[in-house]
Amino acid sequence: MAVMTIAICDEIRKDAQKLSRQLSTLVPDAEILVYRSRQGLLDGLSQEHKICNMVFMGLDGENGKSLETVRAMRLRGNYIPVVMVADNEKFYKEAFEVFAYNYLTKPVESGELEHVLIPILSACKREGGRALYFHYRTQVYTLQHSRLSYISSSLHNVTFHLTDGKKISCRARLGDFEGQLAESSFLRCHQSFCINLEKVTSLKKNSFVIGQTEIPISRAYLKNARQKYKDYLAQQKVCS
Repeated sequence: MAVMTIAICDEIRKDAQKLSRQLSTLVPDAEILVYRSRQGLLDGLSQEHKICNMVFMGLDGENGKSLETVRAMRLRGNYIPVVMVADNEKFYKEAFEVFAYNYLTKPVESGELEHVLIPILSACKREGGRALYFHYRTQVYTLQHSRLSYISSSLHNVTFHLTDGKKISCRARLGDFEGQLAESSFLRCHQSFCINLEKVTSLKKNSFVIGQTEIPISRAYLKNARQKYKDYLAQQKVCS
């Protein structure tokens, strides 16, 4: 399970590859995404199901277009930490005008990267950022557990129901995600449904209620589902 997701955007391929190797060594269980263009990065971040914890942005020579890319991110309301990576300090002042998290000059030493990564990595661990990952139609999707209300399945299609009401679907079976959901707040309550116990608002005789949605509990899962929910509530009382 990836502890964090890091995006790299540098049109100089060898620099992007080197940075990717360094980050993979420092954070072996991180998911590293490498974008070949600034527009590719913007497109990736605009897909709301894809959550990045950090971006390393290569600064491009004299024209400063990378700064405009970061400015575009900010105008869209995206304030994830961005580390600018440049050949020199020419754009140092401008970088912080677009709320850069840090500014590094090439060649970047591993010690510098580690210093930059530690606060972000600590924040990710504190947030308990467990996430569910899958590939579909050449895309890698990342869904934080905290954003998922429940998961449904029908005719070999799995649909992820987000807390904001949005849905994301892929060609798969619920069983394909059992490993990723093990020892989490998710509970299988039906052949076609898996719920996030943290989002349940009430339990009826044969169903869970999440907001305005009622999720059925099938007979085969009923005894276990009711006991698991009871245990979950008891644990919440202990924690509080």
